[in-house]
Amino acid sequence: MQNITIIFNKTMKMSELIDADYHLLQLFNRLNISLGFGEKNVDTVCKENGFDTDCFLFLANYQSNKSITDIQQAFMALPLSPFLQYLKSSHSYFLERRLPNIRRKLELVFNLSEKGLKAAVLNFFDNYTREVSEHMQYEDEVVFPYVYSLIHKSNDQKYSINIFEERHNDIEGKMNDLKQILLKYVPGSTDQMLMVNVLTELYMSEEELEAHTFIEDSLVIPRVKEIEKSKS
Repeated sequence: MQNITIIFNKTMKMSELIDADYHLLQLFNRLNISLGFGEKNVDTVCKENGFDTDCFLFLANYQSNKSITDIQQAFMALPLSPFLQYLKSSHSYFLERRLPNIRRKLELVFNLSEKGLKAAVLNFFDNYTREVSEHMQYEDEVVFPYVYSLIHKSNDQKYSINIFEERHNDIEGKMNDLKQILLKYVPGSTDQMLMVNVLTELYMSEEELEAHTFIEDSLVIPRVKEIEKSKS
């Protein structure tokens, strides 16, 4: 990971953010912000794409340098809906793009003599994918609609964010398990360049999921608890 020291702001050119940290390309992808923004600054690009500029900068600065001063307080001052949009689009990204792409590469990486290992790795990965899918589907279909109903003051559901917090499982741990299996036990006879590519995607995915979980567990859940408290 690059050591990013710059703090992004709304008057910077959007292209300058990518030059500072190319990992932000994934953030643009999730927010459906297309490239080709020329010399436009951050504020203009965000407004043109219908995403709150301050929320975008919060996500960009957190993802790049993790050095937002008093992050909870900064988060509490921002609207919550854009973060729900970000989390939901992240789910689509993982389930429809990132995980299927990793699986396609795992299909190709093993030699014919490694059928048993290939079957074991793919079975592990498919079980993990099902777990992630169930985890994210629950959030999309139950948790996020509940939070939106709180925000829009139309809540009549017998639900509490505590239910989500209690069942919120660790989806990064098994990603690390798969990474360790590939690092330690896949023989050198496999396609090494493709294996490095797979491992790079797994490391990136693990980092992205950790950031995703932090936003959910350390920022969104406490914020929703405060909203619930104010309505009780």
